[in-house]
Amino acid sequence: MKISVAAIKVFLCAAVALMLAAGASAVTAGPAEHISRADPKEMLRQATAELLEISKTARDYVSEDRERYYADVSVVLDQVMDIQYFARGVMAAYASARAYKALQTDAERSAFRDRVARFEIALKRVWMVKYADALLRTGGESIDIARIKTGNDSDDRASLEQTIRDSNNQTYLVQYSVHKVTEGGWLISNVIVEGINLGEIYRSQFAEAVENHSGDVDYVVDHWVELMIHEQSSAPEITSGVGK
Repeated sequence: MKISVAAIKVFLCAAVALMLAAGASAVTAGPAEHISRADPKEMLRQATAELLEISKTARDYVSEDRERYYADVSVVLDQVMDIQYFARGVMAAYASARAYKALQTDAERSAFRDRVARFEIALKRVWMVKYADALLRTGGESIDIARIKTGNDSDDRASLEQTIRDSNNQTYLVQYSVHKVTEGGWLISNVIVEGINLGEIYRSQFAEAVENHSGDVDYVVDHWVELMIHEQSSAPEITSGVGK
């Protein structure tokens, strides 16, 4: 299953992605303002504004130095996305505390931790490639953000709703799940774009990939970028978007 181009564009305009994966060319990111995580609504507003400004500036240099653009985007996105939480959710049972506790040896536990860490890096790279490039091709003409109350809201969990109107006067709805972390402040843990739950889609794709490769979780982790970007490049898209 592949997320629609429209959903990808909205997702990026809403300022959610992830930091540049390890192993990319060494670059020095430009200065970025510190994003306060004390209030989730203000956090999202700041991140959105800064990302859109970065993408606008990048149009002047990105054809010569794309890694510079990626690095600048990463400085912002790393402040608002809980990639470790998201990666464990995508891996599901393969990264669960229950699975870890069932391991018998230190070597097995070490391999488990290493596998999860490698997947975080791979997931970061996939999101950067899929979404950071799309950010260059779109821009929100008007963006409204509201904190909404759901049955899951509590002192350490909340939901945000963002409505984006693009240059073609189409509107899109993006919903964020956010939670407080031990270090203090809020982070984004999942995103739903026009009813498409990104966490669920990635989790389904990960499980399917493991099944398709004879249960070899390490193979899927180590080839995640290839599986997600190259092998699915011709997969049918989910179309979505209000006003289409």
